[in-house]
Amino acid sequence: MCNCNQKRAIYSSESNQSQKGMVKVILKENTPTVLNGDITGRIYVFRKINDLNWVDKRDVMSMNEINGLQIFY
Repeated sequence: MCNCNQKRAIYSSESNQSQKGMVKVILKENTPTVLNGDITGRIYVFRKINDLNWVDKRDVMSMNEINGLQIFY
């Protein structure tokens, strides 16, 4: 018997938990940007327009003032 549905459920639940505490941020201008997280120290690299990064929600606080980034809470 195939257990494809069980494998699919496990895969989708793992990907949801890896996003916990993260916020989606998209670059909306055509200027490459590299940002360091103020709290975590992580490096977030946006190379081209519409580039997507998952950013720790603690680091997003300092990114609110940056023009060209669209933050999805």
